[in-house]
Amino acid sequence: MKQRNILTIVFTLFCVATIMAQNVDNEKTGILLVHYGTSNDKSRAQTIDKLNSRVAETFPDCAVVEAYSAPSVIKTLAKRGIKKLYISQALDSLKALGCNKLVVQSTMLLDGVMTEMLRTEVGKVKNDFRAVSVVRPLLYSVDDCRTMIEMLTKSLLADKSVATKKSQVVLVGHGSDSPANAMYSQIDYLLKAEGKSSWHVGTIEGFPKIENVEQQLKNSKNKNVILVPLLYIAGNHQKEDIDGVWKTQLQTKGYHVDVFGKGIGEMTEIQNMIIGKIDAQIKTVNSEKAK
Repeated sequence: MKQRNILTIVFTLFCVATIMAQNVDNEKTGILLVHYGTSNDKSRAQTIDKLNSRVAETFPDCAVVEAYSAPSVIKTLAKRGIKKLYISQALDSLKALGCNKLVVQSTMLLDGVMTEMLRTEVGKVKNDFRAVSVVRPLLYSVDDCRTMIEMLTKSLLADKSVATKKSQVVLVGHGSDSPANAMYSQIDYLLKAEGKSSWHVGTIEGFPKIENVEQQLKNSKNKNVILVPLLYIAGNHQKEDIDGVWKTQLQTKGYHVDVFGKGIGEMTEIQNMIIGKIDAQIKTVNSEKAK
């Protein structure tokens, strides 16, 4: 009788282990791509849509869903018959698809208001997933800034219209009223520290302002300037602010100004960097033990 009980216990444990192994094998990872969003169809196709497609192709075994963090953009597109999901809706979609592991990647540059909102939304449903990894924004650490500089340099040098000109380079970011705005000054400092004395950083709505950039430009006799969007999407901000206000104001000061017409989201190097971050986090959630 005792031997039979032992065999029964062993058999039961074997069945439980088999079921647990099968459950692990059947686990599905969901990838949530969060973008601020844009109503500019051309810019969206070249940046957001392109990245979404590349991520889906790179991780065919994962469910890939996008969300926009800007309600105003979602509402604007909805009036034109283009539906975009809020973050909460996208998370519900991934749960409905049977995902029990979650990787969240945003294309936002700074750790500001939008990324905080993202973390809050993910926090509400965290217990619905066995493992969750929220990837940091693109500019979070000193290494992130160095990587961004390296990627921008490669992309600019690969463009013949830029590489053949000896110009002062001005990276123009959006700017923020959050502490994360300090990242722009950090990039400017790193550029100078690494020998790029003719590279400068300014922001449209933060600090450094265009007037601060002008002070740096004066330190050189070079009157040729290239404005480069430090924006994931170079849509309306490029047209109205960079190619508009900034270019005009610098021209009135005697500078010959060119505008690099790509947002960083169009750069293959940046897309590869984002895909690399996602890949690393998928490996992280896959290595976590079941709760």
